[in-house]
Amino acid sequence: MIILRNDRLTVRINEQLGAEIEQIAVDGTELLAYYDWESPIAVGRSTTYGKHRHDWLSEYRGGWQFLIPNAGPECEVDGVNLPFHGEWSRTHVDVVAQSELMVRVCAGTRLPITVTREIALRTDPDRVEIVSSVHNPSTEPTAFIWGEHPAFHVSEGDLIDLPSTKVADVSGTPLGIWPLEETGRLDVVNNKAPHESVHFITDLDYGWAALRRTNIGVAMAWEAKDFPHVWLWRENGSKGFPFYGRASLLAIEPACTWPGLGLAEARSCGQAIGLTPGESRSTRMSVIPFSPTNAPVSKVTVDGQITFGQ
Repeated sequence: MIILRNDRLTVRINEQLGAEIEQIAVDGTELLAYYDWESPIAVGRSTTYGKHRHDWLSEYRGGWQFLIPNAGPECEVDGVNLPFHGEWSRTHVDVVAQSELMVRVCAGTRLPITVTREIALRTDPDRVEIVSSVHNPSTEPTAFIWGEHPAFHVSEGDLIDLPSTKVADVSGTPLGIWPLEETGRLDVVNNKAPHESVHFITDLDYGWAALRRTNIGVAMAWEAKDFPHVWLWRENGSKGFPFYGRASLLAIEPACTWPGLGLAEARSCGQAIGLTPGESRSTRMSVIPFSPTNAPVSKVTVDGQITFGQ
């Protein structure tokens, strides 16, 4: 386990699961939802469940994963089977540089793609900055999809701020414009009954989101050219594997595709990202805590600047 720490921030990273971030704490207050369950038994400590999705979920306890080269259901690409949400988030990565405030890790994938991910603590303002780089080391072109998968603690009445843009349901059916005030607001957390839902926030001009919790706010900013969509996943007390009624979380997931149909479908509809032989691509995002406020967030930058108000 890798620990990064400064005067205010603590970040815990699991190098055995694709540098999954298990903890972001600000002055001792947790931002991420993370559950230290003994069951379901993780596939890495047992045998396969027989389905890639169940294998991935058996190790899921919340936290923050990086999904690459696939996101969504398993599929076959270039004659290679890619598992649910991609194998990188379940790969033991190599640490190539580390200090008290930064770690850089790398690993390959099943496609001719290598991934380097740097997680660092920054100040003025305090934030966690993540730079992800992919490289095609082969002599053949390839294509991938990527997405961030952070899950946050939420309580009844917490508020979600996003740019005003189009919203679709889990099937991809258009529903209207965020926050869907006339058809049932998505920007207010509802913990009153068990439920699970997925929505897609699409075609963003600006890459940012904010969660206004009663004890602390958390904002995210990313490069919209790399992640023009958001997968909004809400889980609260739903029954059955792997949560068994125990989880309450909200995932705000910057993504390059929608709906979540996997790399094969993304290639066919032109949403995959291509890399020529020897080509690289990088993207940067930040997570910025802020003091509780009733004022809506109207803009967030990757450098950590937050604008409040309509």
